[in-house]
Amino acid sequence: MSFGRESLRALTERVKENCSALFRPPDGTPGHGLPDVFASVDAGIYRRLLDGLDFIARQIFPDTAEGEFLRQHWSAGVPPLHAATASGEADVTGLPGRGVPSGVLLAHSSGERFHVEAAARPDAGGKAIVYVRARNPGSGANLAPGEELTVVSAIPAGVDSTAVVRGGGIVGGADAETDEEYLARVLADLRNPARYGKPGDFAAWALDSTPEVSAAWEFRNFGVLGTVLVLVVSGNRRDGVGAVGGIGAVRDYIRDRAPPVMFAVRSPSIISVNPSATLPAMEDSPANRGLARDRMPAWMRAEARPGARITAGALRPAAIDGVAITDIAVRIGGAADGSVEAAPLEYPWPGEVSWE
Repeated sequence: MSFGRESLRALTERVKENCSALFRPPDGTPGHGLPDVFASVDAGIYRRLLDGLDFIARQIFPDTAEGEFLRQHWSAGVPPLHAATASGEADVTGLPGRGVPSGVLLAHSSGERFHVEAAARPDAGGKAIVYVRARNPGSGANLAPGEELTVVSAIPAGVDSTAVVRGGGIVGGADAETDEEYLARVLADLRNPARYGKPGDFAAWALDSTPEVSAAWEFRNFGVLGTVLVLVVSGNRRDGVGAVGGIGAVRDYIRDRAPPVMFAVRSPSIISVNPSATLPAMEDSPANRGLARDRMPAWMRAEARPGARITAGALRPAAIDGVAITDIAVRIGGAADGSVEAAPLEYPWPGEVSWE
């Protein structure tokens, strides 16, 4: 039941009736308008008080609390996940023996900047490996292997002004969790306050470890030694999903909380389903195509898991809402009954939807 409050008009009328019952100056006298004045002033005060009580009532419960107050109220039990900073290694070339000092600033074409964390010196082959960290937190600083960085600060003569991201990439950057994501973790904690390694606890710990982990699953008795396998992915339904770069941070977080059992943390390989679809002629529009493209990943995030079998018949109702889209034909591999079956260490994702 929501907190009830009267409208300003109803409050004014009620206060006016109370004032008139207690104070009745004759008409035409200097005080005959005082009940109206009292009613307007008092009703305004009461309304502000009721607004405050209504606001407080919403902040008591996590599912109605606003983002800032949600975190203030529940952060003691469920610490918020703030943005994480990306880091990695890059190759720098130059004359042997010419040092690359720490603090050197590098920039990417996207505008992201990185600094060298520790000094390095090119070897006899003129190559040095530098450890770099992004200046600002967030997922935008994650870079794939082979990306080029340009030195934008002073460097010693003989050191090249470009660096190339190494094979591991620059990874680990993540945006702070949204209010919706934090609320989901708070509700999960309220429903499962005692975590000691029972089914579901390892996946819950993974979600609490870093904002880079957007979904997690656990598999018991994986392999011959009965290891608990925790699979994690990053990303979202809008931009797609990918591997988690900071696997070590996830592993360390779980190790500090889990009982002494064998477990492993990995990111599954992402396989693309790449369905094709056809909308009815009267409903085939760019807007409806966009809706269908958004709803398929939304269904995948809710229902799919590593090792799942994805069928065209399951994707079809996910795109239909009965209003904007009343029907759609979905095919996988060109067949209406087509499917893709992921291996245990693979996670299916819609990929690119083609239209026919």
